[in-house]
Amino acid sequence: MEIAVYWTAQGALSSDLLLRSAASRFTGLDRAEFETVREFGKKPYFLRHPELSASVSHSGGIWAAALTPDGPVGLDIQLPVRSPRRDAIARRYFHPKEAEATLSSPDPDAAFSRIWCRKEAAAKLSGRGIDGAFGTFDVTSPDPVTVFGKPLYLADFSLPADSGPLYACLAFQKPCSPRMVPLTVESELS
Repeated sequence: MEIAVYWTAQGALSSDLLLRSAASRFTGLDRAEFETVREFGKKPYFLRHPELSASVSHSGGIWAAALTPDGPVGLDIQLPVRSPRRDAIARRYFHPKEAEATLSSPDPDAAFSRIWCRKEAAAKLSGRGIDGAFGTFDVTSPDPVTVFGKPLYLADFSLPADSGPLYACLAFQKPCSPRMVPLTVESELS
């Protein structure tokens, strides 16, 4: 299984331009080949290259995308959350094991942020997103985790941002070692 995660500071560049640039780098094809289609509540896809799966996330001024020709993929990046509602959110939306892991952690903000990031990546892979079933699966167990009845793998990593490291998680269907690729687009536009 081949997966690459491209990331960059978003700046004034559109997510579609960045996604087309990442797909061009991934495949070696011209960026014009990758017209993106976005439907409300769904992952973007490429009109002329439906065989290429993508998942996009942005936080803290950083944009990232995971690309693979080997099936669905889910990616989430997130600034660490510091919220007075953290415990209530964990109790309401997390699986009971995840809520316990958050509430009993020596650093509950970090635990909450990491679990939320893992859950979003898993939900994006499933295509269901965050819905009423968000608390029905547990992402704290060892891989593979079971999400909506299907096994999947999660890879945690971090990305640098001006405001400090971002939590990041990639969800995929088979064991693999994703490639991390910084994306530079400005030089390609001139």
